[in-house]
Amino acid sequence: MTGHVQGYGSRHTLLAVHAHPDDETITTGGTLARCGAEGVRTIVVTCTTGDLGEVRDPTLLGQDVAALRSAELEAACRVLGVSRLVQLGYGDSGMAGTPENDRPTAFVRADVEQVAARLIAIVDAERPTVMVAYDETGGYGHPDHVRAHEVAVAAYRAAPPAIRPRRLCFVRFPITWSRTFVAALRAAGIDAPGSAPAGADAGPSVAEIGVPDDLVTAAVDVRAYLALKRSALACHASQMPPTHFLRRMPRGLAERVWSHEFFSIEVGESTPAVTDLFEGLD
Repeated sequence: MTGHVQGYGSRHTLLAVHAHPDDETITTGGTLARCGAEGVRTIVVTCTTGDLGEVRDPTLLGQDVAALRSAELEAACRVLGVSRLVQLGYGDSGMAGTPENDRPTAFVRADVEQVAARLIAIVDAERPTVMVAYDETGGYGHPDHVRAHEVAVAAYRAAPPAIRPRRLCFVRFPITWSRTFVAALRAAGIDAPGSAPAGADAGPSVAEIGVPDDLVTAAVDVRAYLALKRSALACHASQMPPTHFLRRMPRGLAERVWSHEFFSIEVGESTPAVTDLFEGLD
């Protein structure tokens, strides 16, 4: 694969802001691996400990969930070649309207400006060229994802112009891809939660995961890094044991449905459709 960022080396840095351990791999694992392989410094910020996550691997039951997921996150980032991992340490908030939202440690209870200030300090230290965050839906309506979007955007806007990343991108799931992804898994006999319906983890107002296709302005080809993404996914064994629908995909199917990761360029001039997040920033 020929990459547009080949040889950039230290000239570019990517900062990706995520909510829980495993989000970095599911939504941006291929992009992180590709950027790392092509000489781009990659920084992952994970906002929560994911301590409310369900431990689905019976061999891991009884362990401290936050510590377990932290170790899994570190392992996944090593696989993806991430240059620096920052764990902010806020508590998982659970789904909207649940008692867990009221915990003082819950991420949704954190002050947006205070969290943004922590992100700005990372921006100041790392001077990323590109910052990646979720869109305003958080992808599927989870309160922690929405809050991660809010704090990332607040940090971007509040950062002094001298250190502000040149480009802000949102992770996007084009609706046509989302529907095709679910249909392909189900056709293969894999009982995937849907784009329609969105599934149990989605926010109460989310009937279907995905945005209009025309909101997507960057499709990053990650086919050459799919094996790394799948290996990093396996690191998150507490959330994704081998029986999990994402890990049950045969290689050929994964190559077909996970060939690209999708984004929108929100700030930072670009051509109508780019194939990597640094295109046009030379």
